[in-house]
Amino acid sequence: RHLDALRRLMSIAPVASPALATFRVTASTRASPSPAPRVAPARSRVVVERVRSSVVASDTSDTTAMSADVPSLRLIYFDVMAKGMQVTMVAHHSGLSWEGKPEGFAWRDGPNAMKPKGVAPFGQLPLLFVGGDDTAPVAQATAIAAVIGKLAGTDGAENMNDFATSSMLVAEAEDIYAALQKGQPTLYAKIGSGVKTEQTHEELWTTSLPHHLGCLEKLCDADGKFTSTGVTCGEMFLWGVLHQVALLAKDFAFDGRPKLAAYYERIAAMERTVEVLEGKSPAGSMAQYFVAGPIH
Repeated sequence: RHLDALRRLMSIAPVASPALATFRVTASTRASPSPAPRVAPARSRVVVERVRSSVVASDTSDTTAMSADVPSLRLIYFDVMAKGMQVTMVAHHSGLSWEGKPEGFAWRDGPNAMKPKGVAPFGQLPLLFVGGDDTAPVAQATAIAAVIGKLAGTDGAENMNDFATSSMLVAEAEDIYAALQKGQPTLYAKIGSGVKTEQTHEELWTTSLPHHLGCLEKLCDADGKFTSTGVTCGEMFLWGVLHQVALLAKDFAFDGRPKLAAYYERIAAMERTVEVLEGKSPAGSMAQYFVAGPIH
């Protein structure tokens, strides 16, 4: 019995051990420059499995080969960045063929309104339809990123460290987005609306954002990559949130954080990112959601 147990252990060791052994243990020991005290910016400024491909989605990938064995994808969101920028970045950098919202799309009103029909599992967007518009959609931005990453092979799952890091970046992006929702005015909500107060706005720029950005600076490498490929779905998802921070105060976000700045600029220069920003992706144009003002 002992011999049988040893054989079973040895049979799984070659699969489990290398991945676990390569988990990033140096992340917490990396030195990073201590940022100078920052002043908050002025606030009055106006599901189908497939065999994974070894091809990495990038501006030079053969996207036809990658998308031949996956189902159709349709990503639906409003014409604003908010939660849409993150999932659009993931979809457009995946190397897969995908579509945006259909002609005549409406959310609340009109003959094509989706919400009254109860299509959305949680009554909100974004939604991802996999394999046709008559299928049950995937809801929640993080789940959408995971599904696209799995279909495209951009979730880093071939490498335990990449997979873990990509997943962490998605979670961290959600934390930053939540902090922005709590303290930053939007197109639709000024300071004084709901939980948005002068205090939460001040805490966002003096405490919350510096903390999150500092942690990301430590995790990023000198080439502006968080993973071995630099193009995982988590890295694209995170960029979608950091871009919305950069639109508010780019210098504040990246001064004293050279590695994070290199990551931001590297992704920003990619052809597919430019297409997203110029409204040339299937998602179309997206308006800035978080704004610097008016405050009241």
